[in-house]
Amino acid sequence: MSETIDPYELQARRLRILAALYRKRAAELDMAAEAALATRSMRQFMDAWNAGVAQDVAEHPDLAELNVQLDGFYDAGPVRPGEETT
Repeated sequence: MSETIDPYELQARRLRILAALYRKRAAELDMAAEAALATRSMRQFMDAWNAGVAQDVAEHPDLAELNVQLDGFYDAGPVRPGEETT
């Protein structure tokens, strides 16, 4: 004895499964949208941070001189034994 499956019940099951898939995809897209906003906020934060650092260096001559010295030191790269620095 096999029961006949009600076509309306079958259609309702299919639609519930489809709705669950769409809810999952909607949550993924919502998370991607929030990540995009977080990225924008972090970029704005870094721009403000860099502007503040540049202002601090410009306002303090000792920091500006130290910055130039460090740039010159680190731009040369590491010195290997037996090499002369120019």
